Amino acid sequence: MPRLKPQTQFLLRGSALIVALLVVWWLLLLTPMARGLQIAAGAFLQIQETSTGDWTVKVPLERVLPATPGQPVAQQIHSIEFDIAHTDLVAFTFSLPVYWAIILAAPDLRRNLRVLAMGTLLMALLDLAMLFAFAQISARNAVSQLGGADGAFSKWARHLGEYLIVSVLPFITPFLIALWLHPALRAEILPGFAKPEPPPPARRAKKRR
Repeated sequence: MPRLKPQTQFLLRGSALIVALLVVWWLLLLTPMARGLQIAAGAFLQIQETSTGDWTVKVPLERVLPATPGQPVAQQIHSIEFDIAHTDLVAFTFSLPVYWAIILAAPDLRRNLRVLAMGTLLMALLDLAMLFAFAQISARNAVSQLGGADGAFSKWARHLGEYLIVSVLPFITPFLIALWLHPALRAEILPGFAKPEPPPPARRAKKRR
């Protein structure tokens, strides 16, 4: 039986590990990871969890709502409060088990522990940053609905940002971080981008007397 290519071996190992770790994440890790995310995000946002697991988020935001026929006097607001469904929070914990699966499937498992720890910390920080960006976009969407006046470009930019945060970045960032932190994996998957190893130093012949 012909030996499989390294890329094929990695794909098979990675696929099996992703399925296994996502099952573990869904059954055991999702709730504690969401709780940890809530504690970390609480340093920047006011978050209250409802009985259904949704979040009520209060974002500081200074805005003046213009006068409208229903509200003849302009109104100053200092914060916006809105809800984030529990199903939307899944996107901010999904990346970690995917990253773990990629690194565990990478070659040379013994050397992967350092990359696993560094990447886990980096992915956690990125998930927190994406949650903060999502909250800011949601707050500005709420202000736009209350104010009733917003430019087409601003609406498009917020829609694009929300789409990237929820539907794109959680899926691609684990692969990008893994390829960046793991040179052996990068050389195996993208051999064209691997740095060539320097040739061994030439040995000088000893002169005979």
